[in-house]
Amino acid sequence: MSDSAKQKELDDVELCYKAVGLSFSDPPDQVERVFKKLREEYNAAARSADPAARKAGADNLKQLEELYETITGSLIYKDYAREYEKYKQVKEAERQARLEKAKAKPVPMKICPYCGKSFMASLPSCSYCHKKYVSPFELMMQKYATGRNIAIAAVVALLVVAGLVIMLNPQMLQR
Repeated sequence: MSDSAKQKELDDVELCYKAVGLSFSDPPDQVERVFKKLREEYNAAARSADPAARKAGADNLKQLEELYETITGSLIYKDYAREYEKYKQVKEAERQARLEKAKAKPVPMKICPYCGKSFMASLPSCSYCHKKYVSPFELMMQKYATGRNIAIAAVVALLVVAGLVIMLNPQMLQR
């Protein structure tokens, strides 16, 4: 095939793509969807009660079939369809590998102390209530280890130590 014949075929196919609102980069699945949608639309028009609409629908349907044959018969479409099938197979293999990996290794979960729902242990905060995850020990420390409680505990500890010292050394009080 000469260069001018190749260019003419390329121009014809490009016009066909544009006529149905597609581009060369559209995947074959989308080409099929667009043609199916247009086919249904034109079939509905071809079954219309109005003779003029019926004739227009039939003409459009015939023209659509010619466009479809030109596009799907072109080397560009066939090459792209072949590459797209390879791409889909690779993507499906990757998806299957992810599924197998997910099945093989269960995801560790934590239970949120605030809302009670479980979420992935790798997350720093609950994905439901968005509060930062703290362990039960940390939660207890936040609740009871306040500045006031620590001061009271220090005073009590000091009094207990002083009481023990006095009990063990009663002569300290006699001076």
